[in-house]
Amino acid sequence: MAYSPDGALIATGGDDGKVKVWTTKNCLCFTTFKDHEGGITDITFLPKKSNAVLTSSEDGTVRAYDLIKYKCFRVMKPNKEGTPLTCLTVD
Repeated sequence: MAYSPDGALIATGGDDGKVKVWTTKNCLCFTTFKDHEGGITDITFLPKKSNAVLTSSEDGTVRAYDLIKYKCFRVMKPNKEGTPLTCLTVD
């Protein structure tokens, strides 16, 4: 799980590959992304903004989700196919 930089949102990822985004004010899940084919291993928001969340997964992808349009806008894969990713950081 990860808190947004402004503390208004929480993003969670599960072994089922789903990413859920919640409000901290009323603890409601307002979107669920189901694009990963493996469990979520790490999750982070873009620094200084709360409009995108990035996730890494056992399926070997990093996905970036737009929290305004509610869709995946980028999929990144390592050069070696099938490599499970265990952590993620954003600069």
